[in-house]
Amino acid sequence: MKIKLLILMLLSIITIEAQSILIVGSEAILNISATADICSDSLSGNITGDGSFCGNPTAVKSELMENIPTIFSLEQNYPNPFNPSTKISWQSPVNLYQTLKVYDMLGNEVATLINEEKPAGIYEIDFNASQLSSGVYLYKLQAGEFKSTKKMILMK
Repeated sequence: MKIKLLILMLLSIITIEAQSILIVGSEAILNISATADICSDSLSGNITGDGSFCGNPTAVKSELMENIPTIFSLEQNYPNPFNPSTKISWQSPVNLYQTLKVYDMLGNEVATLINEEKPAGIYEIDFNASQLSSGVYLYKLQAGEFKSTKKMILMK
């Protein structure tokens, strides 16, 4: 009995490694985190998140694939003017090293919000300026050749 069970277990492992299939039910949503990779020979269902796919999927119906931006964009912070925190949004169509920094009007860097490689996607970060004085500040996104700067106003 133990030998039959062991053989069945080995056969099932071999079968799973040879062809993997991921099916998400019509009512369910699979949310993939930014650090996750989904590898499967066939993917179907409602799949969202910041993760990535690998392998050779034959049937992908995915919000993740549909929501990848096609252009770089840095949005105006909201709210603006703000006290003491605001949201900064941007989008990147490709996987690149990105920096998002805040400067005072003299050009001095006062904060680094992002300084890392990020996959293609839409992002938003909260900036808390409680340690800064009232005034006009600039925030700059740099990703590869793309550079964009916007102005924001801190009013305490």
